[in-house]
Amino acid sequence: MTGRTFSMTANLTEVLHKYSKEVARQWAECLHQEVSELYARRPLEELIATTSQAGEAYLAAIVHHDCSQIDAFIARISKLRLEGGFSLSEVQKAFEIYRTLLIPILVKELRGDALLSALQSLNNCMSHTIFSFSDYFHNMANARLMEKQKKLDEDLKAAAGIQQCLLPRKLEKRPKFENVDIDWKFMPCETIGGDIFNIIHLDEDHLGFYMIDVSGHGVPSALVTFSISQALQPQMGYTIRKRPGLSPDYEIVPPGEVLKALDSEYPWERFEKFLTIIYVIVDIRSGRLIYSNAAHPPPILLHADGTFELLEKGGTIIGMDGILPFEEEEKAFSPGDKILLYTDGVFEFTNDEGELYGEKRFYPLVKSLSGLAVGKVLDEIILTIERFARGEKFPDDVSLMGIEFKEESKTT
Repeated sequence: MTGRTFSMTANLTEVLHKYSKEVARQWAECLHQEVSELYARRPLEELIATTSQAGEAYLAAIVHHDCSQIDAFIARISKLRLEGGFSLSEVQKAFEIYRTLLIPILVKELRGDALLSALQSLNNCMSHTIFSFSDYFHNMANARLMEKQKKLDEDLKAAAGIQQCLLPRKLEKRPKFENVDIDWKFMPCETIGGDIFNIIHLDEDHLGFYMIDVSGHGVPSALVTFSISQALQPQMGYTIRKRPGLSPDYEIVPPGEVLKALDSEYPWERFEKFLTIIYVIVDIRSGRLIYSNAAHPPPILLHADGTFELLEKGGTIIGMDGILPFEEEEKAFSPGDKILLYTDGVFEFTNDEGELYGEKRFYPLVKSLSGLAVGKVLDEIILTIERFARGEKFPDDVSLMGIEFKEESKTT
């Protein structure tokens, strides 16, 4: 090291030491008074302690080109400021103040090459600071976003688990009815969806089946489905009406009345969600069903000979304050017949060429599967629409529930 370089370094070091306390105080006062409301809320003495530590780190960076201390300081202060709600621009502006305070001092105390070298070193140091703060803030912000997303994903998975519990029970846990087979498929387009369906054991002879489609996806729609699925439980009074002192002491509520009650309980203004529902009551002993449809895609009554009927009788969407009555219709069914309940997600999707699957493909497919067992029917529908979609993501939840009526075994 030459004598001249040593002298320039010594002089710069002496200057920085000489003015360190004054610069730290002026810097803290500027932070307190000029930068932002968040800095103004910090106690002045706390800010002085911070600027003093920063000044010491800058001395090593400016004089010896050693940024390790300033990097450690930036890492620590970035965490504190980010947790305190400070923006990156506020912090960068705060550290630019150091440059504006130090330049007049350097111009006053240094000359010639010593001044030019000091100014260049200061500018390099401040550029390093500004970019380092930007990197730290962005990396820490991204890490926090990832952590929040992870927590959100975990919450959604937990909610999806709850939603799965509201679906029909697995085959081995379902109530056994010797002349009825039931199967279902559920493919939410997100972790948690707006479809829900289930089976209600009304009494020894009657089963209730419902399928609901709430507009939208995610938690808001799922909350509505949770609420309605609980309302339809027999003990809640919507589907079974108690008759104390009479025999039997209960009455099965007709589908039209169930939909009317839901229409009153779930007005549009409550959730600002569209809601469609099909509710079917099946008398498994007499071979008859009664249903009402609130603007839901009509279930298919698929006869054993391949003909089918659409169960369309009903009214408008739930929540329209009874502007139309909910009509009911009765139908007879025979062994080998099937009922297929579904949401419009089974046909309202396109492939990678933009072609809509649509009802014109869906209905002939169902008709062609009339000879298969109900579980196989649902399997073939899912396989067919997956082949058509060719890997494209489904834009809506896909829900299917099938009921097959069989001959009742005769005991000898």
